[in-house]
Amino acid sequence: MKVIKLTPPSLAEWNIEHRITCIRAHRERLFNVSTQQSDGKLIIHNYGQGGAGWTFLFGCVNQAIRLFEQNSPSKKTPIAVIGAGCYGLLTAIILARKGYNTRIIAKETDGLPSAQAAGFFFPRPRKSSTPAERALFESNGIESYRTYLQILSGEHPFIQGGAQLLPAYYGLDIDPGFGPYLGNKLIEAPDPVIIDFGNGKRYDAIRHQQVFIHTSTLMQELNRNAIDLDIPIIKEEIAQFNDIPEPIIFHCAGLGARMLTCDSRLVPVQGHLITLKNQPHLDQLQYMINVKVVQKTPLGRLRDELIYYAPKNEGILGITFIRGQDNPNANQHEFDRLLERSRDFFGTDI
Repeated sequence: MKVIKLTPPSLAEWNIEHRITCIRAHRERLFNVSTQQSDGKLIIHNYGQGGAGWTFLFGCVNQAIRLFEQNSPSKKTPIAVIGAGCYGLLTAIILARKGYNTRIIAKETDGLPSAQAAGFFFPRPRKSSTPAERALFESNGIESYRTYLQILSGEHPFIQGGAQLLPAYYGLDIDPGFGPYLGNKLIEAPDPVIIDFGNGKRYDAIRHQQVFIHTSTLMQELNRNAIDLDIPIIKEEIAQFNDIPEPIIFHCAGLGARMLTCDSRLVPVQGHLITLKNQPHLDQLQYMINVKVVQKTPLGRLRDELIYYAPKNEGILGITFIRGQDNPNANQHEFDRLLERSRDFFGTDI
């Protein structure tokens, strides 16, 4: 089996830049892309991708706009888009480019989860999804991946950068959901390898060559396009759809969808990320890692945990999925646990 020598990231305390807690809007079984008529308004929902928002971005946004255009709308009818993350921005940009009168309304415009995300393309369906729902994961994911390849090749009509092909190494017990992508010849066949960090740490892995999503760059691109198109962004919290005067609403509100829709399947999921700095060999850290390890909980129980590494800026480590937790100040011990298992996996300094 081929041995791949990798340089591990430096994980001493002086290499830690930020500890980031983010709360994702995760909808059980499947995200919601649908239309609704309510009090004379047409509402197009597009929410619940939490944890895989960038993975399904282009497919879900295009699906939502296709559903909207089935209603043969007039270009003169004003449209409001709720949310200024990647979903709200991309939706408003595409609508504006099509000639619709569009504005964005958002509670927050800075420090959004869209910009903090690690950048993995991970299209695996949720375990509880039905066959029909899995088909939507597949179709929306493939449409998104084709768009990332278009960005990568410089052929996208308005996004100029933010995607890169990189090797990604997965643990043998991780299924990233790439089967349909291989069948559509979007991703090359993976190969089994041994990754060797040169310090005694060696692991069997599966290597994929896949798209890495530069989330910060893409958010800059989306914001640039919104400015170029003169799309107004109004900072305001919306408690109900009737607070908005526009008769057409694209609902991309993330966690705000809980209040607006009372959707019982939408749950907050807390995640922890650590950004790195002072990495001495950035050119040798251009790879991704996604593995599962076993770690003891604070109560002494054994639990499967994940380690993500991606070369965002000087490197980013993750990740946790704590369902039902919407307090960003809770579970601060998870940062120590993340560093502990990452240092053990990479065999790097403390």
